[in-house]
Amino acid sequence: MVSRSLLLVLLVLGCLQSFTAAHNGNGPVKCCFSYQTQPIPVNVITAYKVTERQCTNPGVILILDDSRRTCANPKDKWVQDTIKTIDQRA
Repeated sequence: MVSRSLLLVLLVLGCLQSFTAAHNGNGPVKCCFSYQTQPIPVNVITAYKVTERQCTNPGVILILDDSRRTCANPKDKWVQDTIKTIDQRA
């Protein structure tokens, strides 16, 4: 009886470990769940990154000169203009 209980406990622990490992697998590193609504001056933005396709919302992560990061909607005109300006810098 003790061996069955021990086996059950080990089986449950093994399942929990596999769920935890699967959750931390190959998912996206950073996604946007809300967007910056007000335009940010392009002179305080140093770079940008487009979120990965696995994210539920498309997004652009704007990296500011003080290392802060904020999400913006890639469909917004000001975001598209900002991306063009940053690309022209490089």
